[in-house]
Amino acid sequence: MRWLILYSAVLFVWPVAGQIKPAPNRTEDSAAIKQYLVRSKELSEKNTTAAISWATKALAAAEAINYLPGMAASETELGILYVKTRSYNEALTHLEKAKPALQKLNDEISLGILYKTIGDIYSARSYFRQSFDNYREAAALLRKTGQLKLLNECQDAMGNITLDFGQPRGALGYFKRSLAVKTSLNDEPGIIATNSKLSKIYFSLKQYDSALYFSREVQRLAKEDAEARADGAIDEFVNLSFLGKLEEAAEAKKQAEKMIARQSNLANTVRLLAATSGYYMATKDKAMAERYFDSAASLVEKSRSPELAITGLTLLSEMSSQTEDYKTAFRMTRLLDKYKDIFRNENIERISAEIRNNADASLKEKEIEYLSLVNKLKEQELSKEELKRMALLRENILKDSSLASQRLLMAALETESNLRNSQLSKEKELSLSLSRENNLKQQLLNDERRNKNMLWAGLALMTLLGGIIFFQFKKQQKKNAIINKQSSELEVLNKEIHHRVKNNLQVISSMLDLQSQSLNDERATALIKEAIQRVQSMAFIHQNLYQGNVVNSVNMNEYIRMLSNHLFQTYNIRTDKIRLHTSIEDMNLHTDTAIPLGMILNELISNALKYAFREKDSGDIWVTLKKQNNEMLLEVKDNGIGLKAGFDPDNSGSFGYEIIKAFAQKMKARMNIDGSDGTDVQLIISRFKTIT
Repeated sequence: MRWLILYSAVLFVWPVAGQIKPAPNRTEDSAAIKQYLVRSKELSEKNTTAAISWATKALAAAEAINYLPGMAASETELGILYVKTRSYNEALTHLEKAKPALQKLNDEISLGILYKTIGDIYSARSYFRQSFDNYREAAALLRKTGQLKLLNECQDAMGNITLDFGQPRGALGYFKRSLAVKTSLNDEPGIIATNSKLSKIYFSLKQYDSALYFSREVQRLAKEDAEARADGAIDEFVNLSFLGKLEEAAEAKKQAEKMIARQSNLANTVRLLAATSGYYMATKDKAMAERYFDSAASLVEKSRSPELAITGLTLLSEMSSQTEDYKTAFRMTRLLDKYKDIFRNENIERISAEIRNNADASLKEKEIEYLSLVNKLKEQELSKEELKRMALLRENILKDSSLASQRLLMAALETESNLRNSQLSKEKELSLSLSRENNLKQQLLNDERRNKNMLWAGLALMTLLGGIIFFQFKKQQKKNAIINKQSSELEVLNKEIHHRVKNNLQVISSMLDLQSQSLNDERATALIKEAIQRVQSMAFIHQNLYQGNVVNSVNMNEYIRMLSNHLFQTYNIRTDKIRLHTSIEDMNLHTDTAIPLGMILNELISNALKYAFREKDSGDIWVTLKKQNNEMLLEVKDNGIGLKAGFDPDNSGSFGYEIIKAFAQKMKARMNIDGSDGTDVQLIISRFKTIT
């Protein structure tokens, strides 16, 4: 793929070069240059040495007449040919010479491809910083010129480099942008691979909810790719175990085992065994966890693959820490370090071999890369040591917590002893209180004689107070009469306000209806009609308020009858074809409850009338409203065509559903939707007000 991309650079540069008209006195020379380049392209696959010779002739001819498009095309062609022979220094030399020529020509298309080619060369030579800088320049130009496929490859490369440098959060942005581009290109294999990559990055960041979402996306998209589906199923299993959703994890385990059984993929087998061991750790079944761990370790030993061991042991170490099994986490970290040492040694040997085989000009740069890698590995070792220290520290904290619990127990026993002593002290105080009570009774007998003498004086005083109270009572009666009169006037005023509000809403509804008649867009007309229905549902509330006997009280039986009749008339529904059945408990609701309930009913009944019977000539709609325990049930059900399989109301984009959801949240309602046999929507409302 890389060779194909490099080769395509000429295909983009050459047409641009051909579009620039040479000076009249250079026509024959420029034609010769084109012929040289065409010959070079023809030989590029069969005889690279001969192709380089022809491209060199083209460059010499272009330089002789100072023909800038020819020089740019020739330098680019030579760079690509030298990449094929792995002569990276010569390739970079020619591509760097082509860069200023393309900049002068303002050829952003070819310049973007050139930057990407240079980035590929630096990546092949393990110069990741220079590679990243060139990919970044290329991405800006490729995005500007609309070369989405190459832009996607640049973003993937930058994401992988960022990930290799230990910055997973930075890599997320590149892979998400890459996913958006792949989606626009309809690149299904690329979409699956990027979703898998995002799942694993989120898992490394311990954001298991996000990791679970992308692992499920992999399974949903990879219908034909069995290995990708199995990989996604294992990731889902691991994430569910880490989230503590053990029942769902058990189901995911069964699905993953079925997929792995039909394959011979050792990597996925080891990952599944490691994930299963982690699952049993989460369920506190250490025997089964060790059994699967030993099976995974046995396969790793047979395969002698450090990459497999690192993948499995990382899962087990993370799960042990999650379940606070620090001893197991420590043991697995030790094993993980062992296999990382093996992996590290293999990489160091490979890098050392590359350093020895490279040219003297790049020796110092390779040594710098090597030292950087060693430092990075040392930092990882220090990080692991820090994790071990933290595990031991947590163990000490647990021991301290146990000692603290024992101290609390001793303190509780001491408190109990103090309470008993306090109880004895209270009993003594009670005995003294009884003695004092006897003395008080004797004193009361003496006081009673004195009180009799005071009684007559009190009667005279009570007579005087009775007169005063009677006067105040008459005065209060007058005030109450005034208050009752004002209350009656206020009730009349409230009814008049509700009447005017209802009339205003009717005016708004009529204006919207007139506006809809002037529209040619059917969707806009439909939206305005839906708005009319919502306004009308509120108008019925205010009509019920000013016609009723109690302010702020709505009779739901009467309201639902008016609303449903209006909707049947609006949508021209024949009641002998579509039958409405109501079971409304006789209740009066406060307007704070009646208004949102009316809006929800308007949406649900409208949806049933518009969509449920498109393929049927007749049907039934049931509306139920009743109290049950301390809650209220609202149910709208039909026997229509039901909902499509996999219908998700949260992703439907329906404004009506957003209205229902908003008012349901306001009333603390739980909503259940069943579309298997017709459509059945139930709201169990916790917050509502009734008026008796």
